[in-house]
Amino acid sequence: MPNTAPSAAAPLIVIDLQTGMFDGRFDPPIHDADTIAERARKLIDWARRSGRKVAFVRHDGPAGDPLAPGASGWPVWPQLGQAADEPTFGKTVGNAFSNAALAEWVAGQ
Repeated sequence: MPNTAPSAAAPLIVIDLQTGMFDGRFDPPIHDADTIAERARKLIDWARRSGRKVAFVRHDGPAGDPLAPGASGWPVWPQLGQAADEPTFGKTVGNAFSNAALAEWVAGQ
């Protein structure tokens, strides 16, 4: 069986965990939102303790959408505790890696 463990330097990328998916202002919160947030925080803490870099990917919805840039649902969910030096990359399609800046950041890790 091949070794599928990530390299010790592999970054953690947190994708689409935004305020609008947790706060219930526009839509019901995602299923089991509290558990998802807790698990994400544990992974983020683990990555930081192990010296891995952490980045966040935020969906940029169209104008008028709760996830549109600047809308109340757009920011990364604050309870995840994103550090000031952890970058956020935007995306407008389902594939987070369509953002060339994210691909460059990952390659640099």
